[in-house]
Amino acid sequence: MKKLLAVLSFFAITYAPPASAQDAASSLVGTWRYIFQSITEVQSGKVTKPYGEKPSGYITYTKGGRLQTILVGEGRQKPELPLKDEDRIKLFNTLVAATGTFKVEGNTLIISYDTSWNELWTGTTQKRTFEIAGNKLTIKSAPSKNAAGNEIFFTIVLDKVE
Repeated sequence: MKKLLAVLSFFAITYAPPASAQDAASSLVGTWRYIFQSITEVQSGKVTKPYGEKPSGYITYTKGGRLQTILVGEGRQKPELPLKDEDRIKLFNTLVAATGTFKVEGNTLIISYDTSWNELWTGTTQKRTFEIAGNKLTIKSAPSKNAAGNEIFFTIVLDKVE
């Protein structure tokens, strides 16, 4: 009987109920630094890192439910002036920037974009799953079609900086 009470007491003390959506949203609040970003083709399983091994940039989530993000690829070259169209294309192709609002339902992050470097995102609402472990935030998109028509999903890993 004493062993049973000891086991039940242990579980009662160590049990943490699942976090509410409000708790999950609160845990997102702050600024997070990109440390990894990949794209996976669903059919082939091929993984690419279009922003390189060490992308840079941040996502900030506010208490009021707004977000802003900028991501740039590693190794971007400073172009010579005057800028040529090919320079602008290279810079654009190594950039992600957007703002919008967010809300959380369970482990789903729901983002509504109001501005974006990619007008295909502006005015859309997108769902992603997320997990926070310590100071690491992992976000995964739902599968969607890329510009080539392939079904892909992306994975982002970030470190909390404030």
